[in-house]
Parts: sequence; C-alpha cells; structure tokens
Amino acid sequence: MIYNPTAGAGQLGRRKRARLEAYLDLLEDSGCAVEFRPTAKRGDAETFAAEAVAEKYDAVVAAGGDGTIGEVANGLPANSAPLGIFPLGTANVLAMEIGLPLDPPAVMRAVLHGPQTMIWPGFVNDRLFTIMAGVGFDAHVVRDLPPQMKRWFGKASYVIESLHQLAAYNVPRYRVGIDGKDYDCASAVVAKGHFYGGKFICAPHARLDDPSFEVCLFRMGGRIGAARATVALTLGLLQKLPEIELVRGHDVTITLLGTGLDGEPVQADGDIAATLPAHVRIGSRPIPLILPKGSTLAPDVISRAAE
Repeated sequence: MIYNPTAGAGQLGRRKRARLEAYLDLLEDSGCAVEFRPTAKRGDAETFAAEAVAEKYDAVVAAGGDGTIGEVANGLPANSAPLGIFPLGTANVLAMEIGLPLDPPAVMRAVLHGPQTMIWPGFVNDRLFTIMAGVGFDAHVVRDLPPQMKRWFGKASYVIESLHQLAAYNVPRYRVGIDGKDYDCASAVVAKGHFYGGKFICAPHARLDDPSFEVCLFRMGGRIGAARATVALTLGLLQKLPEIELVRGHDVTITLLGTGLDGEPVQADGDIAATLPAHVRIGSRPIPLILPKGSTLAPDVISRAAE
C-alpha cells in the first residue's frame, strides 16, 4: 500500500486522515499480509510501484487522489500485480469512473474481492495519466491554484480559483492535431473517462478500457467562452453548446497558435504534467485495475450488456 501520510490541514485534512486510518485499520483486520510504503516527496510513489515487481504481491494499492494514483500507475512495470485504489483525493474522478464508493468498508471489499479489468492509460509526452489531460482554462486553474487553498477548502478551492481566472482570462488559442487532422480551439480536454472534476460529464463516450481518446474541443475563447462552458458543465448541458466538438482519436498533438507566449501548462489528472508543445498518446500496454463488483467496466457486466 503506497500512501501519503500527510493528508492536509483543517477540517478537510482531518477527514482525509481519518479515512486513511480507517483503511489502514481495515487492512490490518482483514488478515492480509500488508507492506505499507508512506511517501515523503514527489516521485516516491512511482519509485515504490516500480520496486514492487521484485516481490510477490497480490495487489499494489494507491491511497490518495487522482494524481497519486497516476504516479503509482506510472511506476508499475509490465506484468505487475493489479492496481487497487483507496480514494483520498479532492475530486476522486477515477473512483467515480469505476463506480467505487468512498465508504472505507465498501472500498475494502472492492479491493479484496472485486473483479479486474485492463485499462488503457494515456501519456502526455512521457507522463502517464488515467483520466484526462487538458490545456487552456482548466490547466491555468490547476497551475495557479495555491496548494494550501486546495488542502484547506478541497473542491471549493477550484471554484474560487476558477472565478479568479475568469476575472482576467486571456490565454492564446491552440492547434490540436487528432490523428493527423488539425483543429483550432480555446481549450481542450483529452479524455480517457467521461467524468470531469467529480461527476460532471465532459466526454460522454470515453472509456478507460478503450484504447482511444475522446477529445472535447472548446471553440469559444475568452471570459465569455470559459464562463459558458463552466456553467454548462455544472448543469450537465456541455454537449448542447454549439461551440463544443467531440472527436475520437488515438494520437494528439497540441501546440500554440501564433507566437510570443511560452510555458503554456498542460494538466493531467489534476496536476501540471508538461508545457507545450505536447504529444498525447495511448500507452503501449494496458494496466490491470481492480474494480468494485457491479462496475460498468467489469467483464461480467460488459458481457451481460452485450447479450
């Protein structure tokens, strides 16, 4: 089990620490032989995951948010034990994508007894992500969000920073190449899952077990475009906006239109992963992921749906 023992400050941090302690207690009470690997700095989770192949584990469990889970997944070598997740993050998008509840006993049952499936991660340059990567408005929010605010206010911090960004939003436009065809947009989200920022739907047809992306292109720029998209997303109406275009693909390049601006951020799973130019691609191999029973990604559920 790879986890960050520092869960944050304030009431939100206390809740996260209490949930982490509940996971640890349940693991010890389950009768499993568990090796705990607490992280001390960025990069530790990836290193610990890479080292896990040398031992005979039944699972490698990542306890944290989507960024921590992505870091663990990034370190998993070929033929590794399956990845299990204990959600402790702000948005927990991957947990929602697979239908994993946030209740510790239910999470424990899923990790110990749930089915497995193979998911296809994406890469931004050389950095793995499991849910989505983006440029434009959301990447600026992620880049400029103070870590202390995120630790204290959780999801509300994204709302606060989004409002701050809207007050002076003026970023360039991007050229997004999808399987060789170019598109002009103000923002883009390259999605592996259909949820975004929680249970908001951005890419309705994206699936973790599909070796392709669904790219959501935001054509309208500026403060008005960003505000329209934000409101529509929260109301579940994003795909009804005429300036939104969904494109499926496997290989995505993102560059700036025009010159004069450097260091445009690219976010992946809620962390800044790169700056432009960026090459976003499907990974060369899938990752085994433990699911809760009844997940729409579970092989038995897929088989029943096909019948």
